[in-house]
Amino acid sequence: MDPDEPRYAATARGMVLDNNWIVPFFNGEPRINKPPLFYWMVACSYKVFGINEFGARFPSAMAAIGTVLITYLLGKRYESRKSGFWAGMVLISSPLFFLVSRLCITDILLTFFISASLYLFFVEYTEKNKNMPRKCFLFFLLGMVFLVKGPVGVLLVVLTILCFLAWMRDLRFVRKLWYLPGFLLFLGVICAWGIPFWLSLGTKQIFGLITQETTGRIIHGYAHQEPFYYYLPVILAGYFPWSLFLCAVFFNIFKKRTVLPVEEKRRVYFFCIWFVLALVFFSLSRSKLMTYILPISPAIALLTISRYRWEKEGIAGKSIRWISWLSLGFSVALPMVLISTMSKWVPANYTMPTYHVVIPVMILFIVAPTAFYAIYYKKGFLSLLKVYCFTHGLFLLAVIIFVVTYVGTFRSTRDIVNKSHLYETNDCTLLSYAKTLPSLVFYSDRNVIEINPDASLQTANFDKGKPIYFVMTLHSFQKKKDWLLRNSFHIVDRDSAYIVLKSEK
Repeated sequence: MDPDEPRYAATARGMVLDNNWIVPFFNGEPRINKPPLFYWMVACSYKVFGINEFGARFPSAMAAIGTVLITYLLGKRYESRKSGFWAGMVLISSPLFFLVSRLCITDILLTFFISASLYLFFVEYTEKNKNMPRKCFLFFLLGMVFLVKGPVGVLLVVLTILCFLAWMRDLRFVRKLWYLPGFLLFLGVICAWGIPFWLSLGTKQIFGLITQETTGRIIHGYAHQEPFYYYLPVILAGYFPWSLFLCAVFFNIFKKRTVLPVEEKRRVYFFCIWFVLALVFFSLSRSKLMTYILPISPAIALLTISRYRWEKEGIAGKSIRWISWLSLGFSVALPMVLISTMSKWVPANYTMPTYHVVIPVMILFIVAPTAFYAIYYKKGFLSLLKVYCFTHGLFLLAVIIFVVTYVGTFRSTRDIVNKSHLYETNDCTLLSYAKTLPSLVFYSDRNVIEINPDASLQTANFDKGKPIYFVMTLHSFQKKKDWLLRNSFHIVDRDSAYIVLKSEK
């Protein structure tokens, strides 16, 4: 796992070993850019499954399953269990959601709590009988959102609710949502961690956490700066083929907006505002990563399913059937492009076996004839949806098994740490070149000192009386070979990506 996963995994491990559940630490330094809920969940997983990769990734997998369940419940409320089931299947077969759900990062957990909050709001809005415990639980979920992402996550939920109510011309409903015991519960959830955190680090750190996660990321963009349109290609590729149908769905909503029943309008407008507002919200932020857009995943799945509902009722008509043929064209073209350009993007320097790439691509070839059959003979969107869910599910599993797992070994230091037994080496100093490799911190189970390219070992701040181990990429080793020899380093072990050197000096 690398580069982001080990930061979370190692931080949670420190909580377990040091029994410090208030202030997260990574590589000996406080890690306060995120509230601690995800660390807590990973740490609890370690208690059950042990400190390993499975334990680190288990909370994300459970959060992904929970998000699929919420999507099912919204689809069931939208029409029927069948619609809910296929909405969940659409979500599972979305490449971005599927691949990220196996990673030890916060985005899937944030997606779960945002989806749960919006689901609970929508239930409260559509049900005639208002429920005080339900309101209370909504405020509790908002507290969970805060403990995952800070005020940014809560702001997204609140803005989505307010924009939906404004669109429905029903802002008076905000008064019905207000519930003082629920608000006090929200504050209590935050303060249960915030007060001990404040007592441990002080007001400056609390203020720094809040400003870093709001003005720091959204306005100033201190990291991951990308252009405004960054998420458009991310959505197109990350939710293929369902992203192709979104244009048809929005076109149909606009065209039939005057004839849709009131209940139908409320549902589709809620999903549309969920999607559009989250897209605009994250696009306006200066800091962008493709995983940030994950909270829109349930909205994409539910909007896709609405295409099937309207087709049954004869609303969609034949005017947008071309989108199905367009998706089929992409399905045919994609594997052909991948195969024709394989020599350029297959990591040959990692000696990756050809079949690791060929098997997923061949599965994509299955999509074309089966999708063609579904469109031409079955003439129904549900048939096409079933084909895509099944074949893309197989494709994504193949990608995980044959591509991601294999390539991941070359981005991570796990193999070299195990090969050289660094985790068993006691009383030594561990260095990394140019930057701290997060996976090295996790797999070696020790703090790592970063040495800058032009640094001198004599002036570096670490105990020079212990044996020194140096981990670096093979590329960096070739560049700094003379410098390493001058400092009496000799090679301990190497693999296809990294090298371990040792100095007794």
